[in-house]
Amino acid sequence: MKRATSGLVQRCRSWMVLSGLAAFVSAAIAIPAMAQGGPTPPDLTVCDAVTCENLPEKNVCSDAGFKISLKSYTPATIQNSGMASYVYEICSPPAGVCSLDSTKSCLSNGNCTPGPNNYGTCNRECAVDTFRGLSHFDVTFPELGGLNSCLSSTTSVTGECKVVDNAPIGDGSTTGGFVLGDGSCFDGGTSQSLVAKCDGTSIQPGDCVEMTLNIAGETGGLGKGATVVVDKEATTCTSSCLAGPSCAPCDTEPPGEACLTRTIGFWGTHPWITNDNDPVRVCGQELGCNGGSDGKSDPSCGAGSCNDIMEGLGSIGGEDPKNSAYISMVKQLTAAKLNLNATDKLFPGSTCTSWTYQNKTIGTWISECEALCGANKATISSSGCIEALNDFNNSEDTGFTVTPSPFDRPPVDDFGMVSGADPSGFTKAQGNKGDKKLVIGKGECAQ
Repeated sequence: MKRATSGLVQRCRSWMVLSGLAAFVSAAIAIPAMAQGGPTPPDLTVCDAVTCENLPEKNVCSDAGFKISLKSYTPATIQNSGMASYVYEICSPPAGVCSLDSTKSCLSNGNCTPGPNNYGTCNRECAVDTFRGLSHFDVTFPELGGLNSCLSSTTSVTGECKVVDNAPIGDGSTTGGFVLGDGSCFDGGTSQSLVAKCDGTSIQPGDCVEMTLNIAGETGGLGKGATVVVDKEATTCTSSCLAGPSCAPCDTEPPGEACLTRTIGFWGTHPWITNDNDPVRVCGQELGCNGGSDGKSDPSCGAGSCNDIMEGLGSIGGEDPKNSAYISMVKQLTAAKLNLNATDKLFPGSTCTSWTYQNKTIGTWISECEALCGANKATISSSGCIEALNDFNNSEDTGFTVTPSPFDRPPVDDFGMVSGADPSGFTKAQGNKGDKKLVIGKGECAQ
C-alpha cells in the first residue's frame, strides 16, 4: 500500500469539511499583525453544514461586502501540460442608492443612516453595514502536502493576478504579484495549508481582482471550499463557502453500481497508481509494491521477487514455455483484481456485477480461473478464462459520467510531477537481459 496519500480520492460526504484540497478565498489587512495581535482567524468550519446539493458553485456575497466568484474551472489535460486552472474573482460592487431616498449614493447601509436621519438601506449588491476596502486576496488549500492531502507537498502551484477595471481608467485600483503564503489570517497555527495570494491589492467600487490558479494534475472536479475575506480596515477574517479544488469532488458519485477497469499495460506502467490499489492475491501469492521511493512512485513497484506485483503483470510466456496460457491467466487475474480494488476504493460497495461474459459475473470468473492455477495448458486454454478476464480488463467504465482521478488525469506521479509512463518494473518482470525469470505460483514462487 502507498505510504503517502498523494493520490487519494474520496467521494463527497455531507456535513463534512474537506480533508484535502478544498478552496479558501480571502482578502486581508496590511497592518502590523504581530504588533496588533493579528486579525481574528477565519472560521474554517464555515462549510460544515454544506452538502454537494446546496453548495454555492458560482458566486457568494461575503460578510465583508464583497462578491466572490468562481468564474471558470478547467481540468488538467495533456494539452495544457497537466495543469488544472481555476479562475476566481473578488469584486467591490458599484455604489448603490438609499432605499428611502434615491438621491443619496451609498457604499454601505451605514451611509443611509447618518445620525438622526434615516434614508433606509443601501441597495448596493452585497451591501453590509460598514464598507471597507480590500488589501489582498488569497486562495488557501487545507492540508495540501499534509497528512491527509491528496496531492504531494511538491505539487506545482502557480498563478497570476490582475485588476478587472470596470470603473473609469486611472481610478487607483491596483494589485501586486502572485505569491505563496500569507501571515495575516494564517499564522501557521490557524492554517497548516498552502496559501496563494494576490498581494498589494486595492480596488475601487465597481472593480475586481482576478486570480488564476494552476495546479498540476488536479482533475477531480469541484467540491466544498470556504471563502475567507479580510477587510483592509478591520481585524476580522470573515468566512463564507464556495466551490473549489477538492480531493472529494461532488461530481464523482455514481448512480448505482459502478465499475472502473484498466488494462494490464496501464497497471504495469503507472506504478504510482498501482501502489494505491495493491495488494492482490493471485494463485496463492500476495503481490504488491514493496520497494523504496524511486522519485516517481512511493513505494516503488519493482520486479525480481515472488511478492512483486509487476511479476504478476509483466511476465511473458517464454518464462514457462510449456504453459504460456498459465502466465496469460495470471496477468489477467492480477489486472482484474486491481480493477476491483480500485472500484471498491472509489465507490465503496461496488463490485462490477453489471459486467458479464457468457452470463457469468467477474466474481464468478475469478473464482473459476483461480481454481485452474494448477491446471495444464490445454485446460486453461479451453476454459475461457483468458478471454473473459481480458474482456473485463478492456471493458468500458460504467456507472459514472465523470472519470475519477487519478484515472482521468495525465500521468502525475506521487511527487506531483507530470511524468511519462514508467515501464521499468513492468519490463524487468519479463526476464530479459539477465533479469530474473519468475512465474507467480510456479518454480521458486510456488506455494
